[in-house]
Amino acid sequence: MRKILLVFLVFQSFLGLKLNAQNEVELINKTLQNYINGTANGEPEKLKNVFQSDFNLFLVSSDTLRIIDGKGYISRVEKGKKYNRIGKVVSIDFENNAAIAKVEVYFPERKRVATDYLLLLKIKGKWKILHKIINLKMLDDRQHTNVNNQNEITLINETLLNYIEGTSNGEPHRLYKAFHEDFNLYYIKNDTLSIIDGEKYISNFKPGEKHNRISKVLAVDYERDAAIAKLEVLMPDRDRIAIDYMLLLKIKGKWKIIHKSFTSKSYDN
Repeated sequence: MRKILLVFLVFQSFLGLKLNAQNEVELINKTLQNYINGTANGEPEKLKNVFQSDFNLFLVSSDTLRIIDGKGYISRVEKGKKYNRIGKVVSIDFENNAAIAKVEVYFPERKRVATDYLLLLKIKGKWKILHKIINLKMLDDRQHTNVNNQNEITLINETLLNYIEGTSNGEPHRLYKAFHEDFNLYYIKNDTLSIIDGEKYISNFKPGEKHNRISKVLAVDYERDAAIAKLEVLMPDRDRIAIDYMLLLKIKGKWKIIHKSFTSKSYDN
């Protein structure tokens, strides 16, 4: 009887986790749909609700990083004006209070497709888009072959390895290679958005000072010069597992981490 009860409790716990995960995906999707519909239907107030106040948009233009101010982006969406853009959510991945998403937006008149990679955090119970990176391509663009695809994944992984080994082995010069100079780190503390300056973060890693961090890349997705990555970082000394979500862009031939968000949990969660 005790064995049956134990199995039931384990199943009940698993079912609860599954339902909770499904609920979070639905909430994230609601934020993404508000972004898609807000831009298509001319609803700037809806956009103000889905983006955190200091968000920016990042893309590569003429092999150079271009930053679009988020408030300016919203201000250019005219209230009530319909825009010929068709958006769809391609993927969502979340852990705890951090998430990343991929959205495709089709522009029929221009025969172009934009891929948006979005960094999200759950702030005071609501999922907010922190930043987004964009890749634009013509609908009939066939530039990439399977060989090129594998080559880009290799190059992205080289950047991620510089981050992994730079933090573990005390090699700040490799962190400077991996991150864009203006990057920040984002996380939730006491249900509130917290930001760590990238330069200050790198200064925590002294040359030759080892850190007990065991990291691995869980997933990479990219379109031309834009990418996202998910990493797991085990920190045995602190009994913590961190999940890193990263936005990357290829600037002057080199993949750079533009921003990173993270969340963590204990080993026994």
